[in-house]
Amino acid sequence: MPINELNSKDFAQTLAKQAMEYVPQEFNEEQKGYITKKVYEFSLITGEHLLKQYKDKFDDNQAVVIVQFIGEWTFHKAIDVMRAGLDRQHWDQILQQVAFAALKSALHANMEKFEDAKTAAFIEYSVKTAYEECINQLIKANALTEDKKQEVLSQSNVDKMAEESGINVTSSEGGDEKSLKYLATALLLKKMPEERIEKILGKMDEVQQKKIRSCLQIEDLEKKLDASIINNYIKDLNKNIISIAKPKTGELIKAFKNLQTRYGEEEIINLTLYERSKIQKFLSDCMFETEKSPLKLELSPYIVKILYNHLRNKLAAMEA
Repeated sequence: MPINELNSKDFAQTLAKQAMEYVPQEFNEEQKGYITKKVYEFSLITGEHLLKQYKDKFDDNQAVVIVQFIGEWTFHKAIDVMRAGLDRQHWDQILQQVAFAALKSALHANMEKFEDAKTAAFIEYSVKTAYEECINQLIKANALTEDKKQEVLSQSNVDKMAEESGINVTSSEGGDEKSLKYLATALLLKKMPEERIEKILGKMDEVQQKKIRSCLQIEDLEKKLDASIINNYIKDLNKNIISIAKPKTGELIKAFKNLQTRYGEEEIINLTLYERSKIQKFLSDCMFETEKSPLKLELSPYIVKILYNHLRNKLAAMEA
């Protein structure tokens, strides 16, 4: 599905406004203006590039996530260069290289269909590598001394934001393990697009949804959580959310076998006669899987789920 609904200008403005809300109080108005301006500029450039070069290769959700990655890393590294005390004349060039590295890695990750966790890690690695290369270039140009390198590289607004999380949540305030998990989940979801939030919540039971939605309504949630209590949950939740969003291979294979039992092999084969060889091989392996020759899934689980939904709808329509 192509990119249809992305308005690069409006979305860049939204990200810039969000960035303004999170700029640390230590920065003056001029610095805040610079940070939000760069977030807007690089987010807009990314959105326009996607619409021009990748309109038919990505969907709206992928495009939004890519732009978001570039906006967020521009925000974090703009703060890092300021806290590191680097000369103003170097900021633009550093942020440009960082944004370009983030974009290249985000495009590659999406084209290769990386999982969410791998995508985020790959982009972070690329950004840090590009940032360090910029610092090395400054050292070669005698614009920075070697002994300052580690001090500059140690600046990490990403880590700092994770550590600063407001007032304590204690057991006397109802901060038991389940409550903490709901709060931590809400904190993590707040950073995601609305569509992805709904998709993740849709996989949870009604009680969990209600609790988490309630937490999402808490004003300034980020300032009301004790980092020493919550950070461990955040790490676990990142892994759990990925597993929630990713289709489970075993369940998909079982679903295909149910289609086979209900409609028969002939109907499925007829409907997929002109599919790609990899898909035909998967269906064949799936239908004739045995305990002695268990199925080895070579296709992405996301593709398999799309294939299953397609077949299920086609077969149901034929039955009607």
